[in-house]
Amino acid sequence: MDTVFREIMTGYERQLAQDKRAQRKRIQEIHSSVPRYKELEDLTADLSAKAAIMAASGRKDEAVPILHELNRISDEKQKVLIDAGIPDGYLSLKYECPDCRDTGYIRGKKCHCLMKKIVEHYYVNSGLYEKLKTENFDTFTFEYYEGEELDNIREIYDAAWSFVTTFADTYRNMLFYGSVGCGKSFMSNCIAKELMDRGTAVTYVSAMRLFDMLSAHVFGRQSSGSAEYDMLFSCPLLIVDDLGTEIGSSAVSSELFEVLNERDLKSLSTIISTNYSIAELKEKYSDRSFSRLLGNYELYRFSGDDIRLKKKRR
Repeated sequence: MDTVFREIMTGYERQLAQDKRAQRKRIQEIHSSVPRYKELEDLTADLSAKAAIMAASGRKDEAVPILHELNRISDEKQKVLIDAGIPDGYLSLKYECPDCRDTGYIRGKKCHCLMKKIVEHYYVNSGLYEKLKTENFDTFTFEYYEGEELDNIREIYDAAWSFVTTFADTYRNMLFYGSVGCGKSFMSNCIAKELMDRGTAVTYVSAMRLFDMLSAHVFGRQSSGSAEYDMLFSCPLLIVDDLGTEIGSSAVSSELFEVLNERDLKSLSTIISTNYSIAELKEKYSDRSFSRLLGNYELYRFSGDDIRLKKKRR
């Protein structure tokens, strides 16, 4: 368990403690404003203790009338609150995430809120949050494309927007390829920003960083318990930027296949961008990894001159 994960889990502990403090404060308010409710709570505590003692000493039959009285008191407590105009559920714990009740886990598995917190940490530290402010669907423009390139980018834009709007119900993978600076990473960022705004956890990783992580795992420098490493296999959307720029061994390339294969088995979407052509990718990676890319990914070729150079000329 790495430092980041410990910090996040400590945050959950603080949040849960805050939830309980807020609940206690609401209960104290009710005790002050509705004295009868406080009386009924005290009576409930006394009778519950008596019933427990009787049950423990084998006198369960004698505890039955007390249990009936406790049920009657429970009904009266509810009526007292209604008569006082107290909203239903006002005294219950209020969780920031009702799904995991601010624990980070649902039946032993990471809650969506925990995955989102982990992803947000890495986004902030990678600087991508700042980039998403300027690279998103709202700031996307077609003005740097013309002719067939314009028709092509419009099709890609529509496919990217469809990817977002159908994400919750449809399993899809995308491979963006083409020359440097023609919008591949920008389009990936558009998708990432829109999905994150909609509450979906997205893991972004450069190919160099990805292969560093895989290398560390293969050669024992990083355990599979690392939150960042585990997110490769569990995050709803993984974005791998600039595939092909990394330097890795065949063992690391094999590990890449395992990541892609595991995500495919779980129907977890992946977007990959690369400056390499399809032929160049085939030369660079094993047939197995390459066939995985082609067989389960929608291929989108970006064409045109480097947009960054076009912007400078203007």
